[in-house]
Amino acid sequence: MEKTHKMSDKGFTLVELIVVVAIFTILLGIAVPSLNSILGFRVNRAANSIASALDRTKIEASSRLVGEMKLEKRADGYYISYYLDRGKVGGASHVTEDDPEKIAPARTEISYTSSDGSSHVMAAGDSLILTYDRATGGFLPIQSTVISQEEILNDLKAGKDVPLQKTGTYCTSITVSGGQRYKTLSLIKETGKYSITAGWN
Repeated sequence: MEKTHKMSDKGFTLVELIVVVAIFTILLGIAVPSLNSILGFRVNRAANSIASALDRTKIEASSRLVGEMKLEKRADGYYISYYLDRGKVGGASHVTEDDPEKIAPARTEISYTSSDGSSHVMAAGDSLILTYDRATGGFLPIQSTVISQEEILNDLKAGKDVPLQKTGTYCTSITVSGGQRYKTLSLIKETGKYSITAGWN
């Protein structure tokens, strides 16, 4: 007696497809809030780091010849570093850079607005240098470069003040965005203070 082999149909039944789609939908419903929570945490952390950096810079700028903070974007993320006058070493002013602190991964977006109305989304290689007026406590304009030891020495020898930029455009706000969340620090030029607002994109 000859045996016949029945070929089984290959593929998914409608019921199997519905089950797979249902499972995928449930997993997606769990994953999306978790992802938003992670991104929201990163936004909060970066915004709080910038706020702390502004507070520290204001204190340092009022008690030193130089106290500047630099927010920069590198290929792997955003960093904050400080440039502080450490007093004279060997008769020369000694400005040092503190070790940069990473505050956010590159996927986060940080942008800032200027008093001229322009907005800047930071790209790799961009930096924002801020400092304060020692006399008033208010913000000085955005600094184009970090001040060097040579500049300080030359100006002090000539009887001039530390060569911080006193004219130019001011930073009016800094915004950190990630996922659907954002936090904005609004800077008050005259007082050197800031306020923070948060929201959803």
